[in-house]
Amino acid sequence: MPKQHIEGLLTRLHEKFADSETSPEQEALMEQLQSQLASWEGPSPPDGSVVTTAEMLLEELNERHPHLSSVLREIINTLSASGI
Repeated sequence: MPKQHIEGLLTRLHEKFADSETSPEQEALMEQLQSQLASWEGPSPPDGSVVTTAEMLLEELNERHPHLSSVLREIINTLSASGI
């Protein structure tokens, strides 16, 4: 199930995120993403913006934190494959 896979990826992302130096903006986006994914119960998120949040976080992390970016890309790909 995509939700279970995403929850596993989110756990990996959170662990790697905790070990990295991040900005307050990145931390706020991470919290927002976690909140949106935690409330996801069906084929589409309640507010439809979880992919936008993930893409914004990816843009913030891409250059300085490639280890975080790879997990985030996998989350985005899984959401896309789920039709979101």
